[in-house]
Amino acid sequence: MQNHENSAAEYSQIAPGVTAEDFLSGRTGLVMGFPGTNQTVVDLWSEGFQLTGPLDAPNELGRYCQARDQLAKHMWRAILAEYARFGGAPAACAWYDNALRGRREAIIHLAARAVALRHGQLTEPDTGFVPMDRFLRDHDRVVVTEAESGGGKKAPATFGSLHVMPATSDFICAVTGDAGTVVVKFVLNDWQDMELLLGTELPKILQGWERYRTPIKHRECARYDAVGMVGSPIEYAVHSTLRSHKDLCDAAGLNLVQEEQYLSAFSPNIYIGFCPKGLQKVWKSLGI
Repeated sequence: MQNHENSAAEYSQIAPGVTAEDFLSGRTGLVMGFPGTNQTVVDLWSEGFQLTGPLDAPNELGRYCQARDQLAKHMWRAILAEYARFGGAPAACAWYDNALRGRREAIIHLAARAVALRHGQLTEPDTGFVPMDRFLRDHDRVVVTEAESGGGKKAPATFGSLHVMPATSDFICAVTGDAGTVVVKFVLNDWQDMELLLGTELPKILQGWERYRTPIKHRECARYDAVGMVGSPIEYAVHSTLRSHKDLCDAAGLNLVQEEQYLSAFSPNIYIGFCPKGLQKVWKSLGI
């Protein structure tokens, strides 16, 4: 990052007194009237950013948006270079599934606690970890679905992120392999949910992930912050726009056809099915 003198000279183009620290910390965007600044992703990928060329918009908001356009391009280059170095979608999906396999028993136990909560067998999750207890109590993020005699409703039997969901795929018990009668769906909304459930720090390229990334629009004016739609390539809202950054993808050596094949099938949701015998076995091991 520039020294303070250069920062003051270059960033004061946006508004008097604005510095690099103001700009990159998100303070300027909030003052300008944006409701958010995508700060997690900015903190991850803005290192080394410098403004280039004069900002010639006629007002402060316009100059701020010009500067954010430059920052977004800088971040895209950094993200795609690191993503390609990591191995792209095949490596990202493999990392995720390996992490799931390493947590298989723990996740099965969490799923069994969620069913016990819904059935009244437990009044509290009692995992010993407050964020996890809060997660398991959330009916939107931990969805428990009862099957009707093991049929009718369907869910993937795969314990992993690359789901194929044919119409004949039934509930499968994660403990016995028999047809299941209840399935627990863990709905992950962001990278912090991923870290909570996987019990480990994510690779940098997955940090900042959001399930529903939306544009950052100014509260009053018809202006958008270009940085708002920058994120991890495994996000649907991001990988669906990779072709608009084809030059950067080509420069990084990414195979866009392969990326789309993998990422169109990627789902961070986790499904755990149980039959009565399997559920009782897990409950007994947990003292429920």
